[in-house]
Amino acid sequence: MAASPSILPDKLHEYPQHDVIDGGSASILDDCLNQNNGVLQLLHRYAGRTFCTPGKRLRLDEKSYYPDYMGGTGLDEVWMCCTVPIVTGVIDTRTGKAPFREGEAHVLTPGGQVISLQDLIETNPEAVMGEKVTAFAKSLFGKATWPIVSKKFDNLNPIPHHLHWAKWEVYDINSFDNPGVSPSHYHTTAMGLYSFVTKDQFLACMKSWGQGDYNGVRHLSPHTMMQLDNGFVMPNGVLHSPTNLCTHELHVTMDEHFLAEDLTLDGRIGAADAFYACREQDYPKDKHEDWEYLVDTFDFKANQDPDFVAKNSRPAITAEEFAGEGVDAKWIVYGDFLGDQKASILRLTLAPGAKTHFHPESPTLFHTNRGRGRVGKLQVQYYQDMKLGEIYPEIGFITQAALNRGSVEIENIGTEPLVLTFDFPQHAHSQTPCSPS
Repeated sequence: MAASPSILPDKLHEYPQHDVIDGGSASILDDCLNQNNGVLQLLHRYAGRTFCTPGKRLRLDEKSYYPDYMGGTGLDEVWMCCTVPIVTGVIDTRTGKAPFREGEAHVLTPGGQVISLQDLIETNPEAVMGEKVTAFAKSLFGKATWPIVSKKFDNLNPIPHHLHWAKWEVYDINSFDNPGVSPSHYHTTAMGLYSFVTKDQFLACMKSWGQGDYNGVRHLSPHTMMQLDNGFVMPNGVLHSPTNLCTHELHVTMDEHFLAEDLTLDGRIGAADAFYACREQDYPKDKHEDWEYLVDTFDFKANQDPDFVAKNSRPAITAEEFAGEGVDAKWIVYGDFLGDQKASILRLTLAPGAKTHFHPESPTLFHTNRGRGRVGKLQVQYYQDMKLGEIYPEIGFITQAALNRGSVEIENIGTEPLVLTFDFPQHAHSQTPCSPS
């Protein structure tokens, strides 16, 4: 008889009633893979940012947005597939520490316990991620880990104007996450700098940090109205202040940023806080608040590209290889950028009663946008008014073990369309889905 897995004393902040298994094993992985024909059920992992106010479109019930143990910070992000803990600065008042494994993806086991996706990956990387993704992850991170993060962020106000020195991002701003928003909305994202902005003007803006009412950095940036149900890609090094719409975002597995403005609708930002999430390998600590150094290292060419929006927009296109009778398929994010194939996003819509045999080239995360159905043996459903502490089958991970069975059967078992969105990692496709013209 196999020994029982050891249980950690710490709990996930959203699921205090569920035991967390300490480390993976072949038997635990086999149990998880066999339960739903290789499809894993992932938990919703929620996080809050002290400098943001929730937009309340994550479909939590009203009381769950502001947990009493988060010191007044509201939940404005749901993390769906991240293999490392994130750092938000929030302190769990019950423990006096950051929330345990904040944002890190966990899998529901057949026994009702939870285990980190990373522990399952480390047990047998090829069974979970396949040889190709495993090799890529090892080349990038030095270990086997899922190489992208999938999350949604939802804020009442645009978040601080910022840039990432190393991290690229892709966006899917869709009507399912933003019900009732008209196509003619005026929610905009600030991107880069106007072409007429000089280096001296930008330096003066940065030097005025905390010296007056507002350093005014967003006044130097063009603003673009984001189109619902289309994608957008954001290269690293470019200033951006994302729209106050709920945004499905993928990015390489890291979290680093520089906050470029000292005041938002959610409060003031200190100069030291601006550099809080800069990694030493991207931006030297001894250069924090050295505004001349910041401006000297700033990529003006990328930020002032007049064709930036045209180059980085991704109007949705048909994904012929996945479409069929009763099945509509669209690529939301596709094509190469920054020189190679980054993350991609596919959306499938199945009519009531429709069924398809899904066989992508790579394992993939998926989440439910509408309806009720089955992915492998995992039954999924779109929920409203979710409560912290309860588990809802909306998010799944199709493993290589599932694909090795031939294909994953997806079926709409409800009375309305079943809408699923799939997040693919870097280099998932032998041929990059249609590059933009």
